[in-house]
This record gives sequence, structure tokens and C-alpha cells, in this order.
Amino acid sequence: MAETKQQNLVREYETIYLLKAETPDDQVEEIKERLRGMVSREGGKVIRFTNQGKRKTAFPVAKNAKALFMHCLYVGRPGLVGEFERNLKMIDSVTKFQSVKIAEDVDFDARPVEADVKVAPAEEEKPREERGEVPGEESFEPEAAEGREE
Repeated sequence: MAETKQQNLVREYETIYLLKAETPDDQVEEIKERLRGMVSREGGKVIRFTNQGKRKTAFPVAKNAKALFMHCLYVGRPGLVGEFERNLKMIDSVTKFQSVKIAEDVDFDARPVEADVKVAPAEEEKPREERGEVPGEESFEPEAAEGREE
């Protein structure tokens, strides 16, 4: 009895990967389905894909300042992450990725599959006018030194 329960315990992982900003929506869907099929073939289960939209990166990735951020949450055996990352390396529009183990000893059958999520894109910050004053702030002008003789 304990041995059959042990076989249903897997690990939960998440992988965040960046796609080139100009990747069309149909190709994004194709990549998701390719990864979902690979996880199923390896005996795992995709819980949810989250499309976090196009965002500015902290530093240029593949000479681009923006990228499409994708998040995948899945469960499976330990070798699944290596295969997942191997598949990401083969996709030309993937520029960067990172996988993290979330939990160990997760019951495979008890973890429900959730619907894919598409997050609204973050509003872009508008650059401040160069050397212009910001409304509501007073400008600082140093006062001349009074009563000092040098």
C-alpha cells in the first residue's frame, strides 16, 4: 500500500522563459503546446502556463531591451526539468530561461490542471522630460554663503 502511494509522489517545478518581443501570438501558442506535449510524454503534467506579456528587461537580453515573459508550472519526475530545458534550447525565439523546484512529494493525482492565464501588459513608464521640472516639486537653488570671507 505504501509503495503504490510512493509512486504517485512527484516534484513541482516552475520555469520562467523569455521569448523575443516580436514573437507572434500563434507561435507563442505553438511553443506552449510543444512543451505541454513533451511534459506529458515524460510522465508529467502541466498545471498552468502564464503569459506575463511584453516587458522591459533589467538588462539587454540577446541585444533586446524587451522580452515576452512566460511562466510554466508543472509536476513530474526529476529528469523532467532537464528535458524541458533541452527543448527550450532548441527553440530559436527563446532567449533565456530558469527553472526552480517548488515542492517535493506532491501527489500527482491531487494536483488539478488549471486554465492558462494571460496577464494584462504592464503600463510603460513615460520618461521624464530632460532637465524639466516635475510638477509639484520646488527647485533647489543653493543660497550664497552669507557673512563668509575667504
